[in-house]
Amino acid sequence: MDLKATTHVCVSPVQAEDEEETQVHPPPPMFLIVVHGGTTGAMLRIEGRETTLGRSLENGHQFPDPTVSRRHAVIVHDDEGLAWLTDLGSSNGTFIDGKRLAPAVAVRIEDGARLQLGVSTVLKYVSLNAREESFQREMFERSVRDNLTGLYNRGYFMEQIAASCERNRLRNLGTALLMVDVDHFKRVNDAHGHDAGDAVLREVARTLREATRSEDLVARYGGEEFVLAIPIASVDQGWERADQVRRQLAGRSIRAGRKELRVTASIGVSCGTATRPRTVKALIATADVALYEAKRTGRDRVVAAERILAESERRTESCEALAV
Repeated sequence: MDLKATTHVCVSPVQAEDEEETQVHPPPPMFLIVVHGGTTGAMLRIEGRETTLGRSLENGHQFPDPTVSRRHAVIVHDDEGLAWLTDLGSSNGTFIDGKRLAPAVAVRIEDGARLQLGVSTVLKYVSLNAREESFQREMFERSVRDNLTGLYNRGYFMEQIAASCERNRLRNLGTALLMVDVDHFKRVNDAHGHDAGDAVLREVARTLREATRSEDLVARYGGEEFVLAIPIASVDQGWERADQVRRQLAGRSIRAGRKELRVTASIGVSCGTATRPRTVKALIATADVALYEAKRTGRDRVVAAERILAESERRTESCEALAV
């Protein structure tokens, strides 16, 4: 019998444990968590060896803060896994734990450090394992989502709309802002109860998600009112997208317990184009005026703020002509 051929090497439990302990595990991923100057709690994962930070779309992470330069700073991970932050000649400075960095000089970033870009964008640089990342994301989602519909809430929309408009502008696109109001919603609650009203709002939210794309920003604005910000190539496209939403809502059958309901919506739309942009404040204000006009003139319709402004200008010109 060949003992050599049948002999096996057995690893003792202690040796196996030692080998297990000496295994090299990859370091947990690093994140920038927004503390101030954006949506608090938002998690920005640091990918690859080099990540640029700044106001323009070309960066790994973009910050719409006007005090942040277009290419503001860069984070680099070296071969040993250490992180270094370099200011790229920004106008308003880059800071680590309150200390301003000299331009073009790499400074080591420690786990847990507070980074500041410009005047008001503050970030925390942290490592998170899978469990911590999952918990952080869950907490963030709870803070920015509407409990009933699952859409973003008004606060998140207002924090994101300016950045959304800027991204569209850099792609040579405009932005259409749609204010959507469910017609006669009080009647639904009065006739069928608040459970039926909640079912209607959830179904409206589902319809809006189906009618929009990943690049569109959709939120519950409050009560039975919803708001959308979508990139557009023209004013006509903004109106067409709004009317598509209106038609999909009108054709929807909504189950509320044993009841089957149908609802319509009035929509006011305001557009800023690449050549004639509007401020966020102007987009919201004029879309709200258009929504009021849609409700005043019969509901279940889309009214464009541009049409109201054009009609107002024509009336003004007519009055001036008569005065002459």
